[in-house]
Formats: sequence, C-alpha cells, structure tokens
Amino acid sequence: MHAEPDPVIQLTVICRAEYVSVVRLAVLGICGRIPLTYDEVEDLRLAVGEACASAVERSCQADAANAHILMSVWVCSDRIVLDISDDVPLPPEPDDFRASLMQLLVDEMSVSETESGGQIVRLVKNCKLPA
Repeated sequence: MHAEPDPVIQLTVICRAEYVSVVRLAVLGICGRIPLTYDEVEDLRLAVGEACASAVERSCQADAANAHILMSVWVCSDRIVLDISDDVPLPPEPDDFRASLMQLLVDEMSVSETESGGQIVRLVKNCKLPA
C-alpha cells in the first residue's frame, strides 16, 4: 500500500456480534461521500461484516471477553482502504469461504497477523473521487 495519511476514521467496538452492525453502519456513513454505487457500498459493507464475524468467532473460541475490533478507514483519491483488526489472542485461521466471499466483494483483500497475535483484514475498493 502507498504511504497513507492518517485514517479518516477509526472506530473501536467490543468484539461481539451485536456490535458488527455498528461497524457496518459506519461504513455506510463514510461511503456517502464516495462515488460508489449502491451495490458497491453493500458489497463493501458485507465484506466488512465478514471480517468482523471472523473476529467475533475467534473471540468466542479464545474466550476473549475483552477483545476489541478496530476499523481504520483511509479515503484516497482512487480508492477506499479499510483495515479491520482485532486483539483476539489467536492467530488468523484460514476460512476459505469467508476469504473467498470477501475477495469477490472488493478489489483487493488480505489477511495477516497483528504483532499481538490478532488478525487484520485489509479491504480495498477502487473508486475515483471527484477533483
């Protein structure tokens, strides 16, 4: 990824299923300022939901009641970049279905391990912002 400025938004929620809708709603608000179609926005929201669901599932497996999800968003001139990271003390587990779905929904997707052993999912949706 190119050197990015500070994120436009950072949102931290408790890593529980009932807060995934808050993260998805924030994505909707951010996308209101980006020239994406309704379907592209919904694809991005679904991909974010899948990334959050992965964190929630791993949090349950680790019995990590105090885990958090952090969404960081960068709005660039030609794309929107979203990092969905967690502090769940389990390394990422390959979930072929979830990863395949996210790859279909966005232009770029990667999953890696954070320094603390959690997971970070990077989602990139290409778009052209008006000058």
